[in-house]
Amino acid sequence: MALRNHLLDDKITDAAREEFSEKSYSGASLRKIAEKAGVTVGAIQTRYKSKDELFVCLLKPFLEEIGALFQSTKTEYYSGTNAGFLADLKSSMRHESEAIVHLIFDHYADAVLLLCRSTGSSLENYFDEIVQSKIKESIDFFHKAGAANVDEKLLGLLISAQFDSYRRIVLECPDRKTAEHYMEQMMTYHFGGWTAYFESISKSQEEMQDEI
Repeated sequence: MALRNHLLDDKITDAAREEFSEKSYSGASLRKIAEKAGVTVGAIQTRYKSKDELFVCLLKPFLEEIGALFQSTKTEYYSGTNAGFLADLKSSMRHESEAIVHLIFDHYADAVLLLCRSTGSSLENYFDEIVQSKIKESIDFFHKAGAANVDEKLLGLLISAQFDSYRRIVLECPDRKTAEHYMEQMMTYHFGGWTAYFESISKSQEEMQDEI
C-alpha cells in the first residue's frame, strides 16, 4: 500500500477553499480543485470520498465552534417574575449576539462558505437547523415563564426573522466594527419587540383569569 503524501493535504484544502469561495459548492468541481492544487483527482479521492466530504471537512473546525457556542449560551431565562424574565432575556440576547459576531469574524471565510456557498451540500440547511433548535429552546423557556398560551408557530416565525437579520448583517457588513454596531442596534430592536410580545401574552392570560 502506497504511503499517503501529507505534503499535498494543505495544497488540496487551500485549492478547495478557493474554488468553493469563487463558485460555491454547487459550481465547484474536484477537477478544478485538482488543477489548482497541482494534483490528480485521484489524489483528492484517496483523501475524501466525495466533494461533499471535502466541503464538510473544510468547515469541521468552524462547525465544532458553532456547536460549542450555542451550547455555552443556553440560558435559563425564567426567574419567577416578568421583570426577571425580561432582564434575563435581554442579557442572554446581548451575550448571544455578541458571541455570534465574534465567532463569525474570527472565521469569516468559513462563515461565508457556510452561509452563502453551501447550497447543494449536506450543510445547506445547517443554519436553519440551528434556528429550529433555538425555537424549541425558546418555547420551553416561555412555557416555564408561565406563557402557556404562546402561539408556537408565531414564536418560530419571530425567532427565524431575528436570526435571519443577524445573518444578513454579517453578509452585508464585511468589516467587523460596522457589523458589531449593527448587531447591537438590531438586538435593541428585537428586544423591544420581544418585550411587547411577552407583555401582551401576560395581559391576555390575566384577562382570561379574570373571566374565570
